[in-house]
Amino acid sequence: MKFNILKTSCFAVLLAAGIFAGCTPDEVTNGNPLTEADLNASFTSVMAGTDEDGNVMYNFEGANDANIQYHTWKVVNAVNGSAIFPNQGESKSTVNTFAYTFGATGTYKVQHRVVGRVGGTNFISEQTFDIEIEEQETGDNIIASPNFETPSDWTVLNIAATGEWTFNTGSATIAGGANTHKAIYQAVEVEAGTYNFDMNVAGPGSVNTWFEVYISPTAPTQNSDYSAGGKRLQLNTWAGCATSPFDGLLTVVGCGLNDVSGPEITFDAPQTVYFLIKCGATGDGNVNSITVSNVTMVKQQ
Repeated sequence: MKFNILKTSCFAVLLAAGIFAGCTPDEVTNGNPLTEADLNASFTSVMAGTDEDGNVMYNFEGANDANIQYHTWKVVNAVNGSAIFPNQGESKSTVNTFAYTFGATGTYKVQHRVVGRVGGTNFISEQTFDIEIEEQETGDNIIASPNFETPSDWTVLNIAATGEWTFNTGSATIAGGANTHKAIYQAVEVEAGTYNFDMNVAGPGSVNTWFEVYISPTAPTQNSDYSAGGKRLQLNTWAGCATSPFDGLLTVVGCGLNDVSGPEITFDAPQTVYFLIKCGATGDGNVNSITVSNVTMVKQQ
């Protein structure tokens, strides 16, 4: 197990009139002196080890101050700013401790906000973590043509008339504007056990666009939408990612609330399942282009 951690601190004060933000190592910024003063938003971080899958576990603890009304904790992707936890809404707690397990290599920011009992004053601090997780021993990739070497291994699902999947050398690209809605898929044979899956995604940024991964024994039907088994990984511009240039693993640069927890799936028995990648945009949206490569689905050993 290898892991590297880089920590810095940034602080912001949120006032009714606007936002002031800055980065000053190991310093807590005061709030409006006419409301709650000198609330301490700093926090300590302690690595708690690794789990059986090699993921890095951390415990965080903020100040135990009677003047604090509640704490919120947030984990974001430091590259694109998208929220990883919670990926929708805000998690409030009167408890000053928080535990989080980093499940993928990447750079993350953990943000801690405290709100005072007087005036609702906000104080925020954050730390940055550069996490590297050693890959676990795995089996073979069961995806045929993971870099689209043989385009016929993939089938285009025409959900709507607009949008187009193009098979390139080493990748596939979905492009389109308003009302784009198309998918690609292939059938794969799985054994009983747990599989991990991921892919690299890249693009210049989209508007009102979704990009979703499904794995299900239900076969797709041409000219029909597909959502069997629930979405397992995604890009979602409404959730804050893929709105500006991006390039990385979907598990790292993706965001949005998945129907089913990814990036793993467990099967009780051998069977045929369909690995499907779907992308679309609303009427006023624009996919622009999203390029996919290195699609993997590997059984854990």
